[in-house]
Amino acid sequence: MLRVYEGCARAYLGEVEGANLIKPHRHSGKVSYLVYPDFETDPHPALLRSIKLSLRTRELDCYDYATSTNPPILHRKETFLPPGHPLLAKFARLTQQEEKHGLLDETATIGTRERWERRLAERGFQIRGHRLVRRRGVKGEEAEPRN
Repeated sequence: MLRVYEGCARAYLGEVEGANLIKPHRHSGKVSYLVYPDFETDPHPALLRSIKLSLRTRELDCYDYATSTNPPILHRKETFLPPGHPLLAKFARLTQQEEKHGLLDETATIGTRERWERRLAERGFQIRGHRLVRRRGVKGEEAEPRN
């Protein structure tokens, strides 16, 4: 059923350039196309553009965050990958580190770049690559040992 939704949306909209996440809304009959240009390289990529189509009303909601200083960001990237994807383990490892230290609790308060950076700073962490590390001067430097 979800593939049918997406197929109908694509037939109406055409190809959404750069969209690398497609979010079917099962109960509302909407489909969102999300553009995260740095999905593979940024541990918490910023949303560049979002296009949401209501298949029932053909109403479009378009958001462009290209000039935003505080765009929405993505957490738990591994949940958007199929089993066996070469980056799955790398992304999952970061999520596990963040969960272990309570950084993903209260998700409503960490959905933008500024709020996420504030959470990290308050808890004494920073992200390096796809690794969580303690900020210098905060009880031990590394949050997790290197593998």
